[in-house]
Amino acid sequence: MAMMQKNVNRLAAAMLVIVLLISSLALVGASVVYAKSDKAEEMKKKVKSMQEQIKEMNDMRFERLKKMFNERRFIMMSKGPNYVDFISTKTEEGVYSLILKIHSGGTPSIYISLANYTKEDGNKTLYWVNGVLKVFGLIEYIDKNNDGLYIQKDNDTRLQYINFAHLNWKLEVTKFTTAEGVQGWKVQMIANDRGAIYNITTQVFNTGVRLIDGTPVAPNEAKIDFSFKNFPWSSTESRLALITSFTGLSGNAQVTHYDNTTEVVMERNAYAYFTWAPTATVDGNSVDVKVYKRSSKSEMMNYTEFNYPRGGEIVHDPIIGVLSGNIEDIPAYQAPASVTQPILVFPSLYLIASTVAVLAIIGVIVVAARKMLVEPKIFKSFH
Repeated sequence: MAMMQKNVNRLAAAMLVIVLLISSLALVGASVVYAKSDKAEEMKKKVKSMQEQIKEMNDMRFERLKKMFNERRFIMMSKGPNYVDFISTKTEEGVYSLILKIHSGGTPSIYISLANYTKEDGNKTLYWVNGVLKVFGLIEYIDKNNDGLYIQKDNDTRLQYINFAHLNWKLEVTKFTTAEGVQGWKVQMIANDRGAIYNITTQVFNTGVRLIDGTPVAPNEAKIDFSFKNFPWSSTESRLALITSFTGLSGNAQVTHYDNTTEVVMERNAYAYFTWAPTATVDGNSVDVKVYKRSSKSEMMNYTEFNYPRGGEIVHDPIIGVLSGNIEDIPAYQAPASVTQPILVFPSLYLIASTVAVLAIIGVIVVAARKMLVEPKIFKSFH
C-alpha cells in the first residue's frame, strides 16, 4: 500500500512538471507571437514614416521648382553609337540653353551644361556652367566596423569591384508622351554581367512633370535611376558601395558638398547640381542610403559613394540639373542648414572664352563633352 502511494505521488509530481513545462512553453510561444507582431508593426511604422519623409522632400523640391515648372522648351536630339545629345532651349528675354549628353563609352557618364544669355536695358549678360557625373562601379564589402560605409581597406574588407568601364554597355533611346501630354525621352545604359543587370536610366522632359512616385522634375533637370539586379554576391553578410563623381570641366569651376544630399559645381552665378534622395528601394522596401563624400586635389577628382544593403534589386533615383541666379534656389532633396564655403577641387582642364556667342558656346560644349568624357584615371584602390 505504501509503495502504491509512493508511485501515485511520483506520477502526480511528474504530471505537475509536465503541466508547468507546457504552460511555460505556451507562454514562450505567446511571447514569440507577440514579438513577431510587434516587429511587423514596427516595420509598418518605419515604412510609413519613410513614405511620408519622401513625400515631404518631394513637396519641398516642388516648392522650389514651381516658378519654372510650367516653362516649355524646344528640345533637339542627336544620337551616335555610344552617346545621345540633347539641347533644350528657351528664348524669352535672351537664350537659355541646357545641354545634356549621355555617354556609354568607357565609364558611363552624364554631362550637363547651362548657357544663359540675357539682355536687359541694353546690358548683355552671359553665364555658363558645366558638370559631369561619372558612375565608376560597385564595390562589394564586409562592413567590419558596422558604420554602413566603405571608407578604407583597414576598416572594411573588399570582396570584389565591378568596374563599369570594363562592361559592355548598350545604349537605348525611347521617345514617349506622358498622360498629361508632356514630351519626354528615356535613355537607358544597360550592361549584363554574370547574370547581373546594371541599368542607368536618364529621363528628360520639355516641361516640368511629377512622376508616378511624386518626384518633381523641372525642365532644367534630368531624372536618373540607378538599378542593379541579381548582383553576384560572394557573401551573405556583405553590402554594396556605388562609386560616382560629380565634377566641373572649366578651370574656374568650384565643386562643393552643398549639403548631405547635394553636390554643386559653380561658375559665377551659374550652378550644375547633382542631388539624390536619402532613401533607396531594396527588394521593394525603402531603406536609408549611407553616403560618403571625399575631395581629392592630388587625384583631380572628388567622388560620392552610395552604400546599400544586400538585396536582389536595388533602385536609387538621383537628379542632375542646372540653374542660374542664387545658390539658395537649388532644389536639393534636403534643405541645407547652412551653405558652406566652396572648396576648389578641380584644376584647370578646359576653359570657354567668355566673348563667344551662345550658339558657339553650345557647339564648344558638345565638342568638349565628346573629348572630355573619356575614361580618366580613378583611384587605384578601386581597381
